[in-house]
Amino acid sequence: MASTFDTLTEITSRVSSLRAATDIASFSDDELKTFMRLASAARQSMERVLAAGSAEINQRSRRELGGAGLAKASGHVNPQSLIASLTGATKSDARKIDHLGKSLMQASPIQFPSVDESGESIPLDPDSGPIARPWFGVITDRTSAGEITPDRYEALRSGLGESSEIVPADALAAAAERLLELLHAEDAPERVYRDAQQARAFLDRAGVLEREKQKQARQQAKMWTDRDGLVHLRATFAPEDGAWFTNTLNLLLGPRIGGPRLVSGAAAERAASIETDPRTTDQIRADLLVSLVKAGALVDESTLLTQKRPSVQVIVTASEIVRSEKDGVGFIEGTGIPISTATIDRLVCDAGYVTIIHNDDGSPLNLGRGARLFSPTQRVMIAGLQGGCTVATCDAPPSFCEIHHITPWIEGGKTDVLDGIMLCRHHHMQLHNFGHRIKRIDAEPGAPGAAVRRYEDSYFWVPAPTPGQLDPPPVQLRFRGVAHNNACAPGLAAADRLSSTRPVSAPRKSARPSFVPVRSTVLPST
Repeated sequence: MASTFDTLTEITSRVSSLRAATDIASFSDDELKTFMRLASAARQSMERVLAAGSAEINQRSRRELGGAGLAKASGHVNPQSLIASLTGATKSDARKIDHLGKSLMQASPIQFPSVDESGESIPLDPDSGPIARPWFGVITDRTSAGEITPDRYEALRSGLGESSEIVPADALAAAAERLLELLHAEDAPERVYRDAQQARAFLDRAGVLEREKQKQARQQAKMWTDRDGLVHLRATFAPEDGAWFTNTLNLLLGPRIGGPRLVSGAAAERAASIETDPRTTDQIRADLLVSLVKAGALVDESTLLTQKRPSVQVIVTASEIVRSEKDGVGFIEGTGIPISTATIDRLVCDAGYVTIIHNDDGSPLNLGRGARLFSPTQRVMIAGLQGGCTVATCDAPPSFCEIHHITPWIEGGKTDVLDGIMLCRHHHMQLHNFGHRIKRIDAEPGAPGAAVRRYEDSYFWVPAPTPGQLDPPPVQLRFRGVAHNNACAPGLAAADRLSSTRPVSAPRKSARPSFVPVRSTVLPST
């Protein structure tokens, strides 16, 4: 016991003196990044240690122990309060430690004895059999082993939710296993949570519509005027309206906030005027809101919105849109937010749809080399499948992305969909300016796993060599469009993969900014 306390005391002392003994300013860029990664790994390890302690606090504070439980005997209403007091953590941090600790306790194979009214232990029933592990046992084990961070654990568990009659524990456990296989080394907890929510949507289809209604009910806008006459606006939008609202402003502000560079004509003039505007971005956004409200339905799209109408893509596979139960699930492009069949049908009726045809590994059909730049149809296809900037740490939506040729055009590269990768302006410029590159590593025919390798698993960012690292390892890119959404779903049977020869067509024009659903059809491989 003393050695445990001595070790923790020594670790605390050494970490406390690390800042004073280390000249961080002298680090090279690579050394600074390594320092941050190692310091973060130490923090995460300590969070796991705290979770183990929290698990024991929860065990000793079980409800049946009443006032004799550790937390209440120490003057606290619950274990979380005791943890916050002992660690000096905020309520939010204490809640996270407590939650993980409870999970460790619940996933433990140890059966804790109950107590009677006098506080005496009730012997365990030897015939009661082993305790059934909760569905989240698999992610708890991976967290305890240091394979995933506590933040990712929390994102997975909260995103998948609790088991129910509709979503049994074994289905959640299988979804957790699938998501762990898809986990990218650089996935932020927010992205892990979205993936988990997508997987839950496929398991609880009726719940998608119910959650849509709940979010719509939370939509509101509050306005008030302060004593100086300034009018304040605070608004909360449901995902559908919020996506249109955000994309409308992003379209207008694009050049100022990282939108695509490759524009011409009137759009180029508009982009230049926005970039050189002396107003702050927030001031421009406020003025645009006023202009949009004043113009309303009579807005001159060619003047205010340049060459494009604001739109939001909705991604839905053909197998989802034709489900006889009318419980198909689609996703708002760029956000991964699930939407119901009722919403999909309404949007398709309003705006039409574009069909994307791809193979059963998620890869698009090859449309050939037609021009130097990717066509609008090819761009829609790539955007639907990849979902935005493919750099793992970037959340830029498709509207903020340019399409990069894996093999440069001047070197004989093709303008084929399989050779196009979405990158935001920042990462596209970084790739070209610093000598990085992207390569596709296809599975060899006949190789183990070749038949099931997914489209998104083949693309890698290859960093430029540095003096200290002549052959840096490639980093797998991260897709978040339909190619990844489908991977979050339970495996589709061959009968669910629909063949289609419908040509790709342009969406119908409507009199107002609209959603453009993209239907994705899967062709079986031959």
